[in-house]
Amino acid sequence: MVRHLFRCIAVLLCSLPTLAATHPRDFNLYLGNASSETNRHGRSRFRTISFELLTEPHFFKRYVDRWLPNARVGVDIDYADVRQPRSWFGHTYGDPDDSVRAEWAHFFVRQYWLTSSNLIRPYADLGTGPMWSNRRIPAATSKLNANSQLGLGVVLFPNARIPVYAGYRFFHISNGGLTGRNPGLNVNGFFVGTNLRRR
Repeated sequence: MVRHLFRCIAVLLCSLPTLAATHPRDFNLYLGNASSETNRHGRSRFRTISFELLTEPHFFKRYVDRWLPNARVGVDIDYADVRQPRSWFGHTYGDPDDSVRAEWAHFFVRQYWLTSSNLIRPYADLGTGPMWSNRRIPAATSKLNANSQLGLGVVLFPNARIPVYAGYRFFHISNGGLTGRNPGLNVNGFFVGTNLRRR
């Protein structure tokens, strides 16, 4: 697991030169726990750690400010320990769950509200990105997927030295029909995190 965490951090660091031109403002860390809806193929469970860079949208800023005056754009690199049925109908016949390692990059736009509050700052974000796993997710589908996400959260004590982020996240995992099977996964989960660097 440690090796894969270092891989996630390395990918994020490789993104720094590009984001440096847009003056990155926040570096956040999150822990999450999520699971897919139970269907005829079983259920998948995700334990995640996320490293996030967040900045103001300098590209097309004039147009963004018109519709989303408190918007930020960002990217996060995620590592997930996934427990899922080992085969297509494995849970039906009592097969044990499989342990899968997955990583993804998530590019998103986030809108904040109540930005003048020192107590609470709600937000919503929407984005997507590529996902890779060492085994197919779900079983018998594909190692390469797209991971599209919707997040709803709050920042508690946003101006404090250590603010607290908490919220709900929905993500849809799909291979877009690249393989013969594309059932997709609808995953619901919760996360908590904090800010490690503010500029």
